[in-house]
Amino acid sequence: MIKIVPDPPRPLIHTPYFSIHSDISPHDALTQARELIRAVAQTLDEHCCAHAGEPGLSRLAHTAQAAESAAILLQHASERMSAEGEIA
Repeated sequence: MIKIVPDPPRPLIHTPYFSIHSDISPHDALTQARELIRAVAQTLDEHCCAHAGEPGLSRLAHTAQAAESAAILLQHASERMSAEGEIA
């Protein structure tokens, strides 16, 4: 027997894949952000190395450099906040 009416769509997932705890300290938030940015930079760098010589990699290389610069800025901000006693 052929089914005339299709199945209804599956319900959407309302649970977020990633969430931020509202009570995270600024220092911990900066540390997590720095590690995420470093992972992005490392992934981009490894991709560029694996595909060296292919066209269009200069944008990815520049993006990796920008991500590494952002990680350094986050580390600097975290160290300054610690030095100034802004973190409990």
